[in-house]
Amino acid sequence: MQRRALFTKILKPVTAVGEQPRFITPPYFSGEFDCEGCDAPCVSICARELLSFDGQRVIFDVKDRGCNFCKECAIACESVKKSVLDLKFSQNIGAKTAIQVNSCLAWNDVICYNCQDACKYRAIDFLGVFRPMINERCNSCGECINACFKHSIKMESL
Repeated sequence: MQRRALFTKILKPVTAVGEQPRFITPPYFSGEFDCEGCDAPCVSICARELLSFDGQRVIFDVKDRGCNFCKECAIACESVKKSVLDLKFSQNIGAKTAIQVNSCLAWNDVICYNCQDACKYRAIDFLGVFRPMINERCNSCGECINACFKHSIKMESL
């Protein structure tokens, strides 16, 4: 076995037997996937290209910009008589957002407010001049992720 293959195998995420890999659910998620046979209009309608479809479920992934909760994905889902994304449900995204303090400039005594400036929900507080903390107002929209050029903000599925 080559070294690269060995390390790839060792570092590959492990899931328990029968457990599905973890993924981030999109805003307005009803809690159940009923996507079989769907053309996934929610994916094609997303102007920010944050949604993808694996044939069974719709997955949220922040790319260049975060979600602005425009509701178009839920409206598209309802238009094909699906209720996977439904405006009756919370706009919160199924993820937890966290700051990686080892690589964050502010946590390492460099003045930087990029994440706070990008957050229109005021979900990032600073303890003094440094030490950003994500507060309870965070809805995991992802706007702060690309504002951080050190890539110190990460999202994990719930």
